[in-house]
Amino acid sequence: MALGEIETPEKQHLQFLGYDTDETGFCYGSSMPIEKAVDALGDAIFAYEMNGEPLPRDHGFPVRAIVPGYTGNCQCKWLRKVIISDKESTKPWQQKSYRGFAPDISFEKDLSHWPPPRLDQAPIVYHMPVQSLVCNPSQNSLLGMKGSTDIEVKGVAWSGGGRKIERVDVSIDGGKTWTAAELYKPIEQRRNRHWAWTQFSKTIPLPEDVRKKIHEGEHVELDITSKAMNSNFDVQPERMEPYWNARGVCINHWYHVKTTLDPNRTKGVVMHDTSEEEF
Repeated sequence: MALGEIETPEKQHLQFLGYDTDETGFCYGSSMPIEKAVDALGDAIFAYEMNGEPLPRDHGFPVRAIVPGYTGNCQCKWLRKVIISDKESTKPWQQKSYRGFAPDISFEKDLSHWPPPRLDQAPIVYHMPVQSLVCNPSQNSLLGMKGSTDIEVKGVAWSGGGRKIERVDVSIDGGKTWTAAELYKPIEQRRNRHWAWTQFSKTIPLPEDVRKKIHEGEHVELDITSKAMNSNFDVQPERMEPYWNARGVCINHWYHVKTTLDPNRTKGVVMHDTSEEEF
């Protein structure tokens, strides 16, 4: 099957059933293409141990599916049954939750009944798009910058399907100008098997006008953002609107971090800016 030499139309999907149920007793379920399961380079496993110990309950004891590069619904925890089938799982988490609907499909008009029109235009999502996130500075942070001439930006990036993160560009002016960050990959990974997050960091010199304001004692607001590029040369889009969807899946536009530079606080001091509510 892995070599494509055996045709098995009755064996196209692995369906998973978990022990966990909702308040009505309906158990969790999902599925994955069987090609991923039998792929010698796919690294899919059933995990019953973690770090040499029995799998903790929060991680899916007694056994869970690990399907690297695939969406979270495929990683079934508390696994009790595996079914080889010619069909995908009929569970709602598979058939409804992870579908990429067209932008003009809404809950009220279309998804309040099932099936909605043109379900063929809403494929089930297995691979997530390339994405990145600035983690440091954190959202709405107040940074002590007394005597500073630069700022350090750190974050993480990832791409579905095992695609490699080739570059992450960072900006401190909302995307008007960019510079490439340094990448840190704790483990060596092979082609199309880049399952782990990639860390990035960059120390960026402050523009002349920003340094002048800090020197004069003014607070300065920065709009820090990032965009990652994977080995397919897929790049994060700037905005969400063109591909908004009712389920909110595969949304990977630039994440903006609002940061205020405080010229009166010692360099390295970090506080939360409470002048604006986050939500």
